[in-house]
Amino acid sequence: MKRKFIDENGRFFGKVSFIDIIVLLVVAAVVLTFLLKPEVVTTSTGSTDTVPVEYTLMLKDVRASIADTFAAGDTVYTDGGVAIGKIVSTSSTEAKIKSPLLDGTYVDAIVESKVDAYITIVADCSHSNGRYYANRTFELFVNQNGKYLTKYVAFPAIMGEINPKV
Repeated sequence: MKRKFIDENGRFFGKVSFIDIIVLLVVAAVVLTFLLKPEVVTTSTGSTDTVPVEYTLMLKDVRASIADTFAAGDTVYTDGGVAIGKIVSTSSTEAKIKSPLLDGTYVDAIVESKVDAYITIVADCSHSNGRYYANRTFELFVNQNGKYLTKYVAFPAIMGEINPKV
């Protein structure tokens, strides 16, 4: 006597029903979903209070007239319009570039009529997991390239030192 693949009761080889197989596949899919679920990193854990943080923006090779537009007390914004602190001090040095010599070495050459400007900013920042967020949304990190603006000028800058004032 030859067995049928599906008998008259809808069972495979007379033992397992089609509905039992569907239920097992659904249960297996749910279990695998929970086991293989990726870890979610939350940045909202940690302190919700704010601390004053002082950080520096560096502007490389800008005209001295641009460096002179920054004044203590001016608010600095991201290019998206988020206020990220107030300027407390500014300074500038002669702009320099590495210039090659004929023997293959390099020297620092002064760029005429250009300066490197340094803007020191203080902001009340929230902190979470060792990270600081100006205005609770803009993350501060060293070597961050960004576009910023004040009420007088828009400028690209690199973020330098970040020092919490605890």
